[in-house]
Amino acid sequence: MTVPGALGKKYVLGMATGWILTLFFTQTIVAQISSSTADFIDTLSYMSGNPAKDPLFVFYQPKEGHKPGALTANFPAAGSYNFDWSRYNPAINGFDPAFSSESGSSSTVSDLEEGGYRVRIWNGTDTDTTLMSWILLDHFRDSVVQTQEGTLPGFLYTCDFVAVAGYVFPDTLVYYDLLSHQAITRALDFSFKWTSDNVDLNIPNDTIVLRPNISYKPPYKDTEYTLTATDEFGMRDADMVFYTSIQTKAEFSMEYYDKVTGLYDPDLNEDWDKDKGSLDAPLTVRFLNESLNGARYEWVYLDTVGGIIEEETTYELEANTEYTYETADKYYYPYMVSISEENCTDTFRVLEPIHVVESLLEIPNVFSPNGDDTNEFFKFKHQSLKSCRVTIVDRTGKVVYKKKIEDIYAWEGWDGNMHESSRRAPEGQYYYVVEALGYDGEEFRDPNIIEQWKLNRGNKGTSGTSGTNPDGTETPSNNLYTGWLYLFRGTGEW
Repeated sequence: MTVPGALGKKYVLGMATGWILTLFFTQTIVAQISSSTADFIDTLSYMSGNPAKDPLFVFYQPKEGHKPGALTANFPAAGSYNFDWSRYNPAINGFDPAFSSESGSSSTVSDLEEGGYRVRIWNGTDTDTTLMSWILLDHFRDSVVQTQEGTLPGFLYTCDFVAVAGYVFPDTLVYYDLLSHQAITRALDFSFKWTSDNVDLNIPNDTIVLRPNISYKPPYKDTEYTLTATDEFGMRDADMVFYTSIQTKAEFSMEYYDKVTGLYDPDLNEDWDKDKGSLDAPLTVRFLNESLNGARYEWVYLDTVGGIIEEETTYELEANTEYTYETADKYYYPYMVSISEENCTDTFRVLEPIHVVESLLEIPNVFSPNGDDTNEFFKFKHQSLKSCRVTIVDRTGKVVYKKKIEDIYAWEGWDGNMHESSRRAPEGQYYYVVEALGYDGEEFRDPNIIEQWKLNRGNKGTSGTSGTNPDGTETPSNNLYTGWLYLFRGTGEW
């Protein structure tokens, strides 16, 4: 009994008087074809009317060299078997004579080209079966359009776009129906994906558009594009092209000069205190160039909406620029244009404008130069003051301190001494007159200075403005720039 791919055996199990009991058992012994070097295995079907299914062994072909096919036939039952290998020949609609014959428990043939291969396994007695398989030497490839140097050709990019173009060359599977001997041919399906070594780059339609794949946001960094394609049998190929960017990215950050500390501070804001300045005029801003791939940088510092333009051109990335804004109570929108060697441009504008704060003057009405390091000087809260004049007189009208202040931040305040000498003014009430001009044109002065002094003479600081008393309480302000000041030299509560 011959069973393809199996072995049938008859066993005589018992004998009784007058009859013979004969039982048949079929022991399935599967013969198979395999390959230890194949990269992928699939199963092929034939045309309608041919229900057979045979294995396909796929061997990926390297770009350099050649990888032939190899098959191994095995019959697991004990004993020695003959293995006859032959190749399908479509020219004769059949098989050529055996090209390999050997005996043993298995047989391997190698250096095989594409095509169909049949092996007959037999022993001359109870085994005679044939197995069929096909071999595909997969030459799947892809390619990216590039110069001989491996770079992106110039016709594929401008300042406005960059494009990559790829091709995929799928292999074609050809095999034959062994009943009708008709050829079955189909190109292998494939998928692809564009990637790059630029983590900031988003490639549009990276799995949809093979060529040309156009990006209207070209990368400003040199970028290596990779096209990776994979066919339905898992063979993968990749090709790369290098794009030397002609783009530039404009960007900068800002630091503000703190007139109190003498340092640049990116976090300086509109709040003022005695230990830290504010964004008041004159405000010096340092612009830190953080652009990429630029060759020239054109800076515009002022708000062009107002028709005022202050420009500067730099050529070095490290050449940080500075500009001083002298008009207070204004909003400024500086921007910078970065220009690459190939004259591609990019513009960076600040999202939040620079607000140079309005002028401010708030005068306390008490100070205590008593050596306890608290409130030792008569100073006042100020912002954006262009000039200031301070005059202090005693109750009799005699001037004890007079100062024309050109730089309000350099003024340490009145220390309570007569005419900036070592003679200490006595504790008591003094009348101050402060006249100032802001960088926004605001004037700080009392138009009725003499009248105010006469009116308030003898009153204890009622016309003064805000301040901190020795006991820590606040004195309210009535926004006058003349008034009574109390010089306190004691150490107890006032």
